[in-house]
Amino acid sequence: MFDLETQIQSWSDHLRAHGKLSDADIHELENHLRDEIEDLIVAGLTPDEAFLISVKRLGNVDAISHEFAKVNTESLWKHLLVDPIDSLAKQLNRRDITLVVIFALLAGTLVKLPELFGFGLLDQDGEIKIFFIKNFSFFILPFIAAFFLIKRKAELKTWATILGIFILAAVIINVYPSFDPHNTEVLTIVHLPLFLWLVVGATYIGREWQGSKGRMNFIRFTGEAFIYGVLVMAGVMVLFLFTLVIFEAIQIDVQKFLAEYLLIYGGCAAAMITVYLVEAKKSVVENFAPILAKIFSPLFLIIMVAFLIVMIITGNSPFMEREFLIGFDFMLALVLGLVLYVISARDIRQPANLFDYLNLALILTALVIDGVALSAILFRLSAFGITPNKLAALGENLALLGNLVGLAWLYIGYFKKKFDFTKIIKWQTDYLYVYFIWTAIVAFIFPVVFRFN
Repeated sequence: MFDLETQIQSWSDHLRAHGKLSDADIHELENHLRDEIEDLIVAGLTPDEAFLISVKRLGNVDAISHEFAKVNTESLWKHLLVDPIDSLAKQLNRRDITLVVIFALLAGTLVKLPELFGFGLLDQDGEIKIFFIKNFSFFILPFIAAFFLIKRKAELKTWATILGIFILAAVIINVYPSFDPHNTEVLTIVHLPLFLWLVVGATYIGREWQGSKGRMNFIRFTGEAFIYGVLVMAGVMVLFLFTLVIFEAIQIDVQKFLAEYLLIYGGCAAAMITVYLVEAKKSVVENFAPILAKIFSPLFLIIMVAFLIVMIITGNSPFMEREFLIGFDFMLALVLGLVLYVISARDIRQPANLFDYLNLALILTALVIDGVALSAILFRLSAFGITPNKLAALGENLALLGNLVGLAWLYIGYFKKKFDFTKIIKWQTDYLYVYFIWTAIVAFIFPVVFRFN
């Protein structure tokens, strides 16, 4: 059934996510759209007909309105992929699809390239070699950055800066030696993708990288890319298993071929397709990512509160268990990501609602857990001495603590009506610089400071 309000909201959300119009402009366009629809319905048209004609009458608003030329889901997807309305949109759409195909092939070939020199992906035990794990980010992220640089029509100076960062990072992590027990190498493997993803964020934001709005769009993009990427990669795995089963039925072993080619090229294609889909906003009819965030916010809150209660009742201490602290940090990072995505998906024009209070409760609970984790880390530092792993964990928990404290304070001020929601958005988008600096320190400075660890 056609839901007019859902379609109008989706249209407004798409304009907002596109990042070209201010909220005031979008609000004015939405009011104009509603007036047009109301007049057409009074004239005897159905809601879906009135919606379609009204969108068309608004004209070419950065070519976004064209995506609403058909409101049926199946027709919309077909329209977006192969039948844009005007020649310019059609040309741009074909260019993007061509770039996705070319970059996916180049990324997969880059992974396979070392084999030409006798350096295979797997070692004698059948495990992936450390070289490929360490350089995983360089096989796909530069192509994603290039995709956005082309779309944003970046200047030559921007190209040189972004590619220079990738090349310099690749040289540093591959030339600088790593010594047993390779703790700093593991830390680099974990933090390098985060650092480079923020570099990709600069290409995604383009000329608006200095503004809160552009950086918040990147946070929203990251959340949607994660969700869509999981779904697309799940499709690749289903294709892998399906192909394996049907060939085994005729006694043909294709497992090695599938592992060495389908998973590599399919994984690279999944990454590029995810970027294309999120950028093109193919979820315009049902943008389920914000809905999922709102569903899981109360669930995570319940689990975290239950965890604290059980920890207090049982008396189990995290102070001696290293794996326990790793789980703490992972949980805190996941919760913070959920909080940020809820913030990014929020309509700033709406007054404070239930999900804002749930978000604050989630932040306060995370603060308590972060306090426990920090106490445990400080205890281990005093008891067992300084190591790169402990110092990295301390820095990350301090960074999370600062972020959570700032968000909690700003939420309370927002509820007291001391300022509007844009203050929260500005704080969070500015805080991205803290994560960028810290990931760079751990990935590139720690191996120098802790040279033999």
